[in-house]
Amino acid sequence: MLYDVAIIGGGINGCGCAADAALRGLSVLLCEQDDLASKTSSSSSKLIHGGLRYLEHYDIAMVKKALDEQQILMNIAPHLVHPLPFVLPHDDHGRPMWLLRTGLFLYDHLSHINTLPDSRSIQRQANTNYFEPLLSTLKDGYLFYDCKTDDARLTLCNALQAKEHGASIRPQTTLIKAHVVDEHWQLTLQTKTDETYNVKAKALINAAGPWIESVSQRLNNPMKHDLSLVKGSHIVVHKLYEGDHAYLLQHHDKRVIFVIPYHGYTMIGTTDVPYQDTLDHIAITPDEIQYLSDLVQHYFNQPIQKSNIIASWSGVRPLLSNGKQDASALSRDYVLHYVNTPAPVMTIYGGKITTYRQLASQAIDSFQAIFPHLKPTSSKNTPLPGATHHQMSFKAYQQHAYEKYHWLDTAVLDHYLSTYGTRTNILLSNCHAPADLGIAFTDILHQAEVDYLIREEWASRVDDILWRRTKLGLSFDPSRYQILADYIDHTVRDTHQALTKGGRHIAINPPTKVDS
Repeated sequence: MLYDVAIIGGGINGCGCAADAALRGLSVLLCEQDDLASKTSSSSSKLIHGGLRYLEHYDIAMVKKALDEQQILMNIAPHLVHPLPFVLPHDDHGRPMWLLRTGLFLYDHLSHINTLPDSRSIQRQANTNYFEPLLSTLKDGYLFYDCKTDDARLTLCNALQAKEHGASIRPQTTLIKAHVVDEHWQLTLQTKTDETYNVKAKALINAAGPWIESVSQRLNNPMKHDLSLVKGSHIVVHKLYEGDHAYLLQHHDKRVIFVIPYHGYTMIGTTDVPYQDTLDHIAITPDEIQYLSDLVQHYFNQPIQKSNIIASWSGVRPLLSNGKQDASALSRDYVLHYVNTPAPVMTIYGGKITTYRQLASQAIDSFQAIFPHLKPTSSKNTPLPGATHHQMSFKAYQQHAYEKYHWLDTAVLDHYLSTYGTRTNILLSNCHAPADLGIAFTDILHQAEVDYLIREEWASRVDDILWRRTKLGLSFDPSRYQILADYIDHTVRDTHQALTKGGRHIAINPPTKVDS
């Protein structure tokens, strides 16, 4: 089959490009060598933010762009992007109060469309709840607002939007060879089961993130910009404090880290470490754990013990290199490079999750010469899947859901609404009583949800479900892991057989065996 656009990489940039292109009526294929959002795009700080600290590096244009996009994402993904208050405590060894005040004033006023509240000063005496978990020596600071998100689900919702508009989304599928025939790309793809097949595309997008260099080599498309690979790691600990607010902490090395409420726990991150090792297995190091723990201890009453850490993740960010040695000073902006010989290919360098939508619209705009009737992007005003239901806003749908699914345990329904938004209606389409949910793998995770994720969201392994499409892995009983793995393996195998019956092309790739 000949596609208009083939996209290599199933992270936020690749899925964003797939959604934008499909919304404009282009035929789209996206392939990802692992699960969607399985690498960098599920390993972020889970924030949609302007990047307050980048004002220090005079990256004002990028911060403004990110703040504008923050508001757009709040509009098109209200089920996934939520305002988050941040406490910025002042420490005598950190930046002076006048500098913080100046930076926050600029942060408040850079975007004319952003509706988040302005920052304000706070004091311990008048704002006890914000200072209670902090050392008594910390007396004042600032409160400002950014947004939190579920990075993997934001990526998946873009893939779902692309699929709803005709795109073919193929995780667990690797590009192994590419060449040009009659000015079209001919791509050889390989699934996890070693099945290989060919597809053709008029244009190609290299959105492989840290892997863009290896993909460029397969395309015989020389790299135009140098990248610096930087590892960012996070830890999750038992809850450090009560409240829905987060903290931004200044380190003496001028870096900042976030302390954020996270599914009943506390998330701490991120580090910025130059990375040159293999991309096959990326993990936090003891030094990174110590770095994060030491900074928390410098501000909080409760120190971080190793036994308090219940989870961690690390991701490698491909940042535009500028010759600086300090990884934290590298720009989080992006550059797009387009060539049309021997056939059209767009390579994406850098970027951050907050600006993915703008990046995607600009990338597809670059194909105007190939597709002269290309429509303008509509992603700015098109709600992502889960944001609306039959013209009903997400807020209105929440009330509707509590009435319609009155028989469902509130904790389970809250999980569905915060994870799937209005697509809860699809998940529960055949459920009318608790028994219809099927097998209970936990108090929250039931067979109906697992089946939905396999059928609708390309899940094929335990980690796909527990850590990316949900965050239920944080509290999942390890003794039940194999039970869930066996069920997934059986269900995906049956789905694969049903889809391939009669020689049709598979829409869900069969999984590799999941080990306990």
